[in-house]
Amino acid sequence: MKSEFTLQAKTVEEAYAKANDIYSSLGEISIEVINSGKKGFMGIGRVLAEIKVIVDDGKPEIKPKKQTQDKPKPQEKPQNKVQKEQPKQQNKAPKTEPRVEKKVEAPKAPTMQEKEESINVTVEEKTLAINFLKGFIKDIGFNCEVKGDLTVNEKGFVSRLITIEGEGAANLIGHRGEMLDALQYLSNLCLARKSEGDHKEYVKVIIDIENYREKREQTLRALARRMASKALKYQRNVLLEPMNPYERMIIHSEIQAIEGVSTHSVGYDDNRKIVITCENKKRAPKKQ
Repeated sequence: MKSEFTLQAKTVEEAYAKANDIYSSLGEISIEVINSGKKGFMGIGRVLAEIKVIVDDGKPEIKPKKQTQDKPKPQEKPQNKVQKEQPKQQNKAPKTEPRVEKKVEAPKAPTMQEKEESINVTVEEKTLAINFLKGFIKDIGFNCEVKGDLTVNEKGFVSRLITIEGEGAANLIGHRGEMLDALQYLSNLCLARKSEGDHKEYVKVIIDIENYREKREQTLRALARRMASKALKYQRNVLLEPMNPYERMIIHSEIQAIEGVSTHSVGYDDNRKIVITCENKKRAPKKQ
């Protein structure tokens, strides 16, 4: 038997936690976001987040029986005439062949290396980023080598990938790539201020250590497929852990290729998370 409740809290995450504390002991719960809420300015204009909690305790729903009044049976009249039974015509429906649905594979989302070619970086810009990284890494006490391919393609641009190698280079990755993202941010900030040309705001290099970017992307795409399968199996929303904008973009792009699920983000700043939503939820069959 299913029951519905609504909860309000400052954020969607607090509402999720409150729902789990209150209703998890009553049965299986599923949560839908009604309103993500607004943070407001210094408490002014704040709107509380609101969610709908559906609790299924597994018990069959009991419907009350309708009370019917016994009507007197009409007396049967003697039939004087014998009616001839006419043969019933059976309307046979035409046989239809079973419909075979063809599965169409969804197009695979482009990887990081495929997207790399869409952004243009000149030799001077990439050299500036490499020199900045060499000096910065040396100043913080690491003896690592900074490499970047400066081979010019037909359009006069180079690859935007820069790698850091050497002893202790793995220490520059940090927890879930936080230090690596910081190095990449500082490098692009340096390019935006010192590079020349009209397109300097769009310059963006990628910093990688021990192929971490590709490994992390493969991990996130596998996570997206696994959580989408879970949402489809249990017919309920799945909330992921907080991620940075780049990692959320990977999850969004992978879910787009999976039929029956969609994604949206909740939360603010560093606590922003992705919710995988199951579309066209099927109601569980009633137990007899």
